Amino acid sequence: MTAAEVATRVDRLFQLAHEFGQSERSAQSVAAAVSADLGTEITADDIIALRSGTHPGAGDDLLAAIAREFSAPENYLIDLPGTANYDLQFRALIAARDAKLNGICFRGGDGAQSSLESLVTELEALVDERRRGSVTSDGTRV
Repeated sequence: MTAAEVATRVDRLFQLAHEFGQSERSAQSVAAAVSADLGTEITADDIIALRSGTHPGAGDDLLAAIAREFSAPENYLIDLPGTANYDLQFRALIAARDAKLNGICFRGGDGAQSSLESLVTELEALVDERRRGSVTSDGTRV
């Protein structure tokens, strides 16, 4: 697990934890909640450093507390291979929200993983096109 991999996941939690068009949570609010959870001071700078991949190294207790604060599995920031399915689902939820889908439902079964990966790729591409302005909000190309 590298600092960059953890940073990607911490960033994903911030991206996931808000409604479309709303602001992300502040590093300060997350730091305050994590500090209360752990009973030790965690600063906004610590959270920002984790999110940007510049933190010198966080213990599992801190990473688990951050995951709990975002209602993610406690090991989401610790066991990256073991929580890859959660990460894919989080990416799908973010992409669905940002693509302005009315909802998304996850189902298991043969091929579900690759189907979800394909869906996420398509949704992320749609969101990127909308941000660039090549697809309008009603789905037509300009």
